[in-house]
Amino acid sequence: MEFPKCEVLILNFSSDDEYLLPPFIENMPKLRALIIMNYSTSNCILNGFSVFSNLTNLRSLWLEKVFVPRLSTIPLKNLKKIYIILCKISNSLDQSAFPRLTELTIDHCDDLFQLPPCICAMPLLENLSVTNCHSLYQLPADLGRLQSLQILRLYACPALQTLPASICELLRLKYIDISQCVNLRCLPMDIGKLASLEKIDMRECSQISNLPKSAAALQSLRRVA
Repeated sequence: MEFPKCEVLILNFSSDDEYLLPPFIENMPKLRALIIMNYSTSNCILNGFSVFSNLTNLRSLWLEKVFVPRLSTIPLKNLKKIYIILCKISNSLDQSAFPRLTELTIDHCDDLFQLPPCICAMPLLENLSVTNCHSLYQLPADLGRLQSLQILRLYACPALQTLPASICELLRLKYIDISQCVNLRCLPMDIGKLASLEKIDMRECSQISNLPKSAAALQSLRRVA
């Protein structure tokens, strides 16, 4: 099979063991979006990542209900968006290098305990969304290095108890969602430094009773939910 002009490919399959990526993907040099979705009741192992060697135009990758491979071994330097849904992550994100990534979404990944520090080396990242990851208890201390970040979504991560103080250095940040982080104790004391912050969503954060005094300096803040 050859589809040299294909730009979007959706692979739907059902497997609770292994799945071999089709070899014809390697002959899709114009592919821009690849969606891989497993409809089985359990996760499966992906094989055949050599097909990515020619996908220099790939911009968006969606992985659902699979064991995520070590992404550092996949040559996807031009990737801009990654969606990891209902997956087993283990250490797959460690040492990942995506210098052009603008959006990273991780949802319902129950074996994610810590976000790896390598995420802080993605200078163009604008949207970081980690949701429904019930085992996540720690964020990188250097999260403030993400100077392009505008959206930080940490919805329904009940094991998370603190936010790194460095998020107060995210001067382009417009939106923080920490709703249903039921064990989060407080917001960073210097949150008032976030001059661009427009909205904080902190519903069902019963441990947080007050905003830090510095929040009075948030001139762009329009809504606290």
